[in-house]
Amino acid sequence: MLKRIIAMTLVFLLVLGTLSACGDTANTPTTGTETTPSTEVQKKDSIKVLTLGHSLAVDSNHMLALVAQAEGFPKMEVGTLYYSGCPLYRHVEFLKSDAKEYELYISSTDNVANPPEKIEGVSMKDAIRFKDWDIIVLQSGTFETGKSETFTNGNIQTIQKFVNENKMNPNAVFGWHMPWAFPTEAQLIATYSESDTWMSKYAEYNNDRATMYNAFAKNVSDYILTDDTFQYFIPSGTAFENALSSYLTEYDMHRDYVHGSDYARLVAAYTWFCVLTGVEQLEDIQLTTIPKRFFKSKTDFEDYVLTEMDKAILIEAVNNALKNPLQVTQSQYTQAPA
Repeated sequence: MLKRIIAMTLVFLLVLGTLSACGDTANTPTTGTETTPSTEVQKKDSIKVLTLGHSLAVDSNHMLALVAQAEGFPKMEVGTLYYSGCPLYRHVEFLKSDAKEYELYISSTDNVANPPEKIEGVSMKDAIRFKDWDIIVLQSGTFETGKSETFTNGNIQTIQKFVNENKMNPNAVFGWHMPWAFPTEAQLIATYSESDTWMSKYAEYNNDRATMYNAFAKNVSDYILTDDTFQYFIPSGTAFENALSSYLTEYDMHRDYVHGSDYARLVAAYTWFCVLTGVEQLEDIQLTTIPKRFFKSKTDFEDYVLTEMDKAILIEAVNNALKNPLQVTQSQYTQAPA
């Protein structure tokens, strides 16, 4: 999988300096109804995936088991080890002290009647040994993803060594998750003052999501796609930006200054699903409703039924991320339905 993505990505390395802006506009969704890729390309009958991350990993994985179940995948078990905003250096600190500072979120295709279960007071070792995981995915702190030193200071290798020493499945492999950049819209970040740490870190990217995204993409290109220890790369951040190039706004894709809306989290979940199961392009999606029990953005609404345009933008955004994982592709859906 990683070799395929590397081959696709090399073509685009010269265009990382700006967000791409190409393509025609259209108002009619083209979701397709003839094939279901998840039933025709999947060769495994089960996947167990653990992510060592923070809230954007929780966002991305929140509906992953739900998506897998809807798409007919036999069995997927999903674990997400969470510590708020956790950069790689803090993971290293915690693993060295066996600190039980994390929350572990667990979900499965066997239990989509409930959102992921939260287990508190967990160490990294506890999470790694919780199951015989097939894939263990790393991600850095979001602000740190755009900094080259994140990838050169040895923290990735320290975490990988710890995982390899403690994993229950000797054949488990590594993946890397690239999250999305942060909003440019001032009102979404208005709760933060100029002196706040968050704002000072965002200022390093000129308070601009395109600058932030391009820094992410360059580092993944330079350090992850050239590293044979990573067998999977999940470009959730690219799928997110692709959807944003449609008529959807940052208010549609974010529920606050950082995190994804319910719809954005579904886009991310489908991106993960396709990469992990080997779906190269979606033709249609079988999940038609986001159950209210999975809501983060909303608390007083009924289940959300996806419109045809919701599905069209999601399919387009995910497919373009799979095809061009480190380049934003302009959506054709730039005009909202009347």
